[in-house]
Amino acid sequence: MASDAPAQSLLRRRWLRVFLAASLLGCVLAVAAWQTRERWLAAMVHAWVVNDPVERADAIVVLGGGSQYRTFAAARLFKDGQTTRVLYPDIALSVEDVSLGRTVSPETELIGRVLEHEGVPRSAQQIIGRGVNSTHDEILAVRAWAEQHHARTILVPTDPYHTRRLSRHGRKLFNGSETRLLVTVVDPPGYRWQEWWRDERGVTAFQSELIKSVLYALK
Repeated sequence: MASDAPAQSLLRRRWLRVFLAASLLGCVLAVAAWQTRERWLAAMVHAWVVNDPVERADAIVVLGGGSQYRTFAAARLFKDGQTTRVLYPDIALSVEDVSLGRTVSPETELIGRVLEHEGVPRSAQQIIGRGVNSTHDEILAVRAWAEQHHARTILVPTDPYHTRRLSRHGRKLFNGSETRLLVTVVDPPGYRWQEWWRDERGVTAFQSELIKSVLYALK
């Protein structure tokens, strides 16, 4: 037993050296990560965001949920000659809307009014779907319109963090279709999405989209 003591002591010293070396390496990596955090945080969001090249389309779609800036982006693309038709969904009525006797949701009405104010005539607007309440419903409504009108290209401007989920879900629902769904980035108001970690709104929006993407993937 006495002869085992030096061997055990040597083994403990070796494990202690390994532990100290690993701790030192961990500290060095942590310091390096902190010093370069802006670089890899920026790389993270650029790897996440999908931004297809803008090209002339059979229609441009304004999705609900961010219509306060998506609508303006669609109007700009319309005035730039990228399309002759702007689509937007018939968004589901809330309980309050029904109690007030509304037949069209306030957001759907607002999208139409903003488009007209920004130079998109009512004749170039079209409401699609019926009582939609999710990105899934919206894309299904877009596909139904595309099939009916034999559309080749649909352009959807949306906020940057939403682009990946929209693009992935769009590819799934448009699988086998002759229509291409292009997703382009709309800059959110008030902060730079490329530097999302600098603003609480950016952090909240990016985290929220990560959670939604996981939930969609699990469905």
